[in-house]
Amino acid sequence: MNMTQFQFTKLWYTTTQLLEIIPISRATFYRMHKELIDEGRDLAEMGKIKIKGMENTLWCPITFVKFLLNHKLVSNPISYNYGKVSDDDNQLQSENIKVAIGVFNKKQKTTTQEIN
Repeated sequence: MNMTQFQFTKLWYTTTQLLEIIPISRATFYRMHKELIDEGRDLAEMGKIKIKGMENTLWCPITFVKFLLNHKLVSNPISYNYGKVSDDDNQLQSENIKVAIGVFNKKQKTTTQEIN
């Protein structure tokens, strides 16, 4: 993510406003918050801003995004290994489907005959 391309409309945001812009859950946000506290680190690293005499905590979105990129972003590419289905497995699955359809057709015929 290139920070020069993304523009924020305000200097600071409340927690609710920040979570509307950055798509992470509230639980994830507060878990990251708690991790920093448990490590004894300053919450300003996440972009937290506390103004004297103000009840709400404000957040610097640029600092918060930088924190996410530097500390929480999974940088290793995700690879999926579903494995290759062997021909024997394909044959077995095909036979199971035919059996299931055969049983269904037989049941359907007997049900139809009973109704008539």
